[in-house]
Amino acid sequence: MELNKLIHDITERVLSELEQEIKKTNTGLSSQLEKRNYTPPLHVQKNKTLITSQDVIQASKSGVALEIYSNSLITPLAMDTAKERNVKIIHHKETLTQSYPGKLNKIQKIAIGSDHGGYELKEKIKDYLYKTGYMYKDYGTHSKASVDYPDFAIAVARAVASGECDKGIVIDGAGIGSAITANKIKGILAAVCHDRFTAKIAREHDNANILTLGSMVVPELEAHEVVRIFLSTEFAGGRHLKRIEKIIKLDENK
Repeated sequence: MELNKLIHDITERVLSELEQEIKKTNTGLSSQLEKRNYTPPLHVQKNKTLITSQDVIQASKSGVALEIYSNSLITPLAMDTAKERNVKIIHHKETLTQSYPGKLNKIQKIAIGSDHGGYELKEKIKDYLYKTGYMYKDYGTHSKASVDYPDFAIAVARAVASGECDKGIVIDGAGIGSAITANKIKGILAAVCHDRFTAKIAREHDNANILTLGSMVVPELEAHEVVRIFLSTEFAGGRHLKRIEKIIKLDENK
């Protein structure tokens, strides 16, 4: 009995001291137990916070809303996951889930196209773009029926030149014809890339804004890597800038 009384007295004293501390800080016990919205860790891409499907899943597991930063970029897969799991995305106390993409910063939008020879690889690259968080617009072709590659290279090139899309990808059998075609459009710097090195140099040294691939040259898995490097590599500028400016000046004669 004495032991039970001792335990009871100690418990009462601890609770009393805790209550006094709460009163001193003007913090209610109930507020400490409330669930807070989940704020994801910083995944920075070009100085902007990248929100992925994993962030949405974490909020879903915790049973709370996902609260994001003002400069957040959100992937299409993250948006789909939020809708599937009924997770609210909140910015400054305003629910944005239903209003995307109007009120959220969009990540890069890619124009993609191919002829019949590049159709199958195009479809696989579209799936890769979606899974890695890029938005895209498909300019065709939409089957393996025979078509002319210039039609699709021109469509992609014009989308990039107009600013409708940030970069472009065009696929035909060798990638060469599409590059020649795309480069006829003012403002386009299209590069044929067959491996990771050429993809890196095309962006870092040449500031290429359209990648052309040869479906008969580049295997699918390597094509994924070529696309990844092309889209993630920044133009180095510096000594390369004056050379690119000389190329751009040639557009004045078009």
